[in-house]
Amino acid sequence: MALPMLADFAIRMAGGLAGWLLATPWRVVPPAFFRTHCQVMLGLLALAAMVLGRGLPAYVLPATIAAAVLAFLASVAWGLGLPRLGIPLTAAIALIAAALLVWASSGPSAEVWALGAAGRLASAALLGATSTAMLLGHHYLTAPAMSIDPLRRFVRGIAVALAVRAALAAWGLDLAFLRLALPIGTEAHAGLFLAIRWGMGLLGPAIATVLAWKTVAIRSTQSATGILYAELALVLFGELCSMILSGSPGAIY
Repeated sequence: MALPMLADFAIRMAGGLAGWLLATPWRVVPPAFFRTHCQVMLGLLALAAMVLGRGLPAYVLPATIAAAVLAFLASVAWGLGLPRLGIPLTAAIALIAAALLVWASSGPSAEVWALGAAGRLASAALLGATSTAMLLGHHYLTAPAMSIDPLRRFVRGIAVALAVRAALAAWGLDLAFLRLALPIGTEAHAGLFLAIRWGMGLLGPAIATVLAWKTVAIRSTQSATGILYAELALVLFGELCSMILSGSPGAIY
C-alpha cells in the first residue's frame, strides 16, 4: 500500500531538506539556519505521521515518528552549536526518509520499482535544494558579509536535481506510453496536467534557475531570494501535478 499523498510529499521534502543541510558548510553559515531547517523538518514529519492511516506495514509510522524525534533533537543540537551531534542526527533523518520513499515506490517489476524510487528521491532532492536555497537567501539579510559560495552551491544543486528530475519524468512517459502502459491518474485531463507539469514544474524552474545563477554571480542576494521564492512555488506546483498524474505504482511524470 502506497503512502498517502500528503505524507509522501512531506517525507520527500523533509528528506530533501535533511540531505541538503548536510551539504551546508556549518563553519560558514550561521547555526540559526540549521536550527530553523530542523524545525521545518520536524513540522513536515509530524504532519506525515498524523496522516498515515491503517493498512501500512507496522514499521512505517514508528519510523516516521522516530525521524520527527530526531529532527527535534537535531534542532536542539544545532541551536546549541554542536555540529558533531547535529550532523549524525541530520544524516539519520535523511536515511530514514530515503528508506521510506524507496519502500513507497514498490511496483510490479524491478524496473518500475527503480523508476519510482529514483523519481521520489530526485523529487526530494529538487524540493530540498530549492527550499534550502530560498531559506539561505534570507540569511544574507542579517549576515551580508557571509560568503556567497553556499548559495552558489545550492543554485548549482537545483540545476542538477532539476535535470535529473526531468530525465526521469521523460523516462516515465516512455514507460507509460510505449512499453509498460502504466495508467495515468486523472486520465480525462492527463494532457492538461502533463502540460502544466512540464511547463510550470520543469521549464519554469529551469528559467528561474538561470536567472538566480546570474543574480548570485553579481552577489545580488535579495534579487536571487525573490527569484528562488517564485521558483519554489513552481517546483511545488509541478511536484503536486506529478503526484496527481502518478496513478499507479512506479509511475512518475
